[in-house]
Amino acid sequence: MKDKRTLTYTIENSTAPTLGEWLDIHQFPRKTMKELFGANSVRLEGQLCTAKSGLSEGMVLEMIPLKERIDHDPIEMSLVIAYEDEDILIVDKPSGITMNSKGQVSLANGVAHYFKIHKIYGKVRFLNRLDRDTSGLVVVAKHGLAQHFYQLQMDDNRLEKWYRATVQGRLAQAHEVLELPIRKSADGIHQEVHPEGVMTKTEYEVLSYDASQDTTEVRIRLWTGKTHQIRVTMAHIGHPLVHDPLYADAQAVEYKHGTLGMDTTQVHTSVQKDSENTAKEPIQVLAEVPEKTFALRAYRLVCYHMRTGRQIVIEV
Repeated sequence: MKDKRTLTYTIENSTAPTLGEWLDIHQFPRKTMKELFGANSVRLEGQLCTAKSGLSEGMVLEMIPLKERIDHDPIEMSLVIAYEDEDILIVDKPSGITMNSKGQVSLANGVAHYFKIHKIYGKVRFLNRLDRDTSGLVVVAKHGLAQHFYQLQMDDNRLEKWYRATVQGRLAQAHEVLELPIRKSADGIHQEVHPEGVMTKTEYEVLSYDASQDTTEVRIRLWTGKTHQIRVTMAHIGHPLVHDPLYADAQAVEYKHGTLGMDTTQVHTSVQKDSENTAKEPIQVLAEVPEKTFALRAYRLVCYHMRTGRQIVIEV
C-alpha cells in the first residue's frame, strides 16, 4: 500500500541530465534529500535511485518524507483546525497561550498530541509565530520538505499573512505602507525602531473609526516577520494597539517625521507586566484571557499548495 505522504513528480521538459541537477533546479534542500536518499525513500520509475541517476522526460519520481519522533510532550487540548492536507496543518490559535514556552503548556504540546493521535510522524515545525495574546492562524509543517517549500513562499511573499487590529486614535491616512528598521532594545524585552535594526515592511488599511472610543479598526498585511512587528510599527506612528501592555500607555507616541537617526528612545514608555502562565492547570484554563488584552488577530492566510500549485485561502 502506497504511503499517503508520498510526494510524486513527473519529469517534464527537463534539461537536467541527472536527478541531482533536477532537484537543484527545483530548489529541493540538499541536506534533506541526502537524508532521504540514505533512508531509501526516493524512487525513480519505482526503483531506488541516487542523485546521479539519469533522467528522461515522463519519468515518475517518488519520495516519502522521513518518519520522525515528536519533539514536544503531547498534551491534549482543544484545537481548532482551519485547514489540513498531507503536508501542513493550520491551527486557529486562541489568545492567552504561547507558541512554545519552556516550562509552560503551549500550542506546541497540543499540536504534538494531535500528531500522536493522528499518526503524523513529524516534528512540530511552526512556519509563523504569534504572541501569547494574539489569536489566529498558525501554519505547522508536517515534515522537512513542507517546511522548506512553504518557507520559500514566505521568503518571496507568496505566502500572505493578514491581521485585524484595534489601535488608539484616528489615523491620518486610510492606507499606508511602513518600512522601518526594528531591533531588540537594550532592556531585552521590547523591540524598537532603530537605524541598526532589521528592515521591516508593514501595510495597513483603515476599516472603521469609533469616535466614542477614539479607536480605529485596521487590516494589516505583514510583508516581513520581525518579533512584535505590528505592535512596534503602530506604536511608532502614534497609534499603538489598544491595551498593549508593552507598547501603549496614556501618553501617545509622537510620529517621528524626521530621519531615523533622530532620538527614538521614547517610542516605548511602558514597562512589561508580569505575565502569568495561563496553561499550567488543566487545559480548560487556556480559554481564559486577560480582562484587557490587545486586539490583534491573524485572520487570513494565502499560500500555494506545494503539490498542486493551486492557491489556498484560509480566513477565520
